[in-house]
Amino acid sequence: MFVGPNKHFSIVIDEFDGKLVKAWHIENSKGEKSPNLATRAGGKHIDLVVGKACRSTAHFISRFYPAMYDELLSGMDSFK
Repeated sequence: MFVGPNKHFSIVIDEFDGKLVKAWHIENSKGEKSPNLATRAGGKHIDLVVGKACRSTAHFISRFYPAMYDELLSGMDSFK
């Protein structure tokens, strides 16, 4: 588990077979969890940008990955 700055979020690896990450999620300080995020990368990497309000990442995300980003954040109001 990786705990982010000021414990605002954690990245949790739920299942690892020694070669591939089969399941991982992000959760906020309230315990709200994302769905399994391993399926998009086929378990080959963990890649995440957190903070929709961040000016340096929001523009990039809004242009290229709006549906994917909104899917990740659905149900996680504290990250919106």
